[in-house]
Parts: sequence; structure tokens; C-alpha cells
Amino acid sequence: MLGDFNEVLSSEEKLGGNQINLNRALEFIECLDNCNFLDLGFAGPKFTWTNKKTVTSLILERLDRCFANPSWRMLYPEAIVTHLLRTFSDHCPVLIELLDTRTNATNKPFRFHTMWLLHPQFPKVVEEAWFGDRSLSSAIFDFTSKVKKWNTEVFGNLFARKRRVLARLGGVQKAIACNPSEALLR
Repeated sequence: MLGDFNEVLSSEEKLGGNQINLNRALEFIECLDNCNFLDLGFAGPKFTWTNKKTVTSLILERLDRCFANPSWRMLYPEAIVTHLLRTFSDHCPVLIELLDTRTNATNKPFRFHTMWLLHPQFPKVVEEAWFGDRSLSSAIFDFTSKVKKWNTEVFGNLFARKRRVLARLGGVQKAIACNPSEALLR
């Protein structure tokens, strides 16, 4: 069971605003116990919701979570819950992965990127790769080799750049959770 529960379980899951309602938190805990649910934990930002206010009125809470019963947990022991970085919404997206999906970088399949079609040099890359009278498999191999090299030279490693931006955003969100400031919120 995954979603926005609009309730925190303890005061550690809230920053700013009024104190938590202890009775509601205890009722929530009792409900989870009655259903035999386990919190699957998480990686990523501590708080999943913000009221998006200035520092003096800022409220951060962990409202989004994922629960499972022990039988489900035994079926999916590798399941991982990740709070993704909040960008436009007031909530963090929550990702649950049932298996460890990290792939080996050397065995990644070739992927065609639509952005290539918008680049004025791309038709030349295609033309060079398909020039001449040769087998289809040879032309495909030549095309994938040339376009991978061209992609790196023209666009660079977009995934690395994206990782750096997300890491920076994650650092800012972590710093806000520890010590909010107007500069960090901006």
C-alpha cells in the first residue's frame, strides 16, 4: 500500500507548524498494527511534502509512504522505496522497485534518442553510416558506432549532467530539512 496518508507517525517526521496531534498519530499506528503492516522505509529526502512557504511559515512532513505485510515482504525482499526529488509539486514522487534494477554499463542496449532528429548534423551522421553497398548488419553496426561517438561529442553525457543537477537539488532539499533558509528555498 503506497500513497499520501496525510498523517505523520512521530514528531521526527515534521518540521515547522503546529506540533503533531499525538492522538491521530497513535490511531494511525494502531491501524497499521491491526493490518499487520510494515513501513518499508525509504531512501532519499526525509520529508515528502512541503507547504512551499517562506522560512518563517515553512512546514515539511513525511506524508507519503509505502507499507506491506510480512507475506508481501517475503515475496519481494529486494523491494526498495525511494523518495524522488521534489521539483514542481508539493509532494515528492515515490518510487518502488521490486527488484534491484541497476544495470551493467557495458551491457546497455543501444537507444535511439529523439533529440538527435532535431540536430542539423544528424542527417550527415546517418548518411555516412549508410553509405556504400554492404550488408544491413554491417550498416547498423557502423551507424550505432558513429552515432554513439557523435552523441558524446555533440551532447556530452546528459545522464552525468542530470545526475549532477539532481545531486545538487537533493543536497539543497536535505539542507532545507536540517536548517531552512530563504536562499535555499529560492
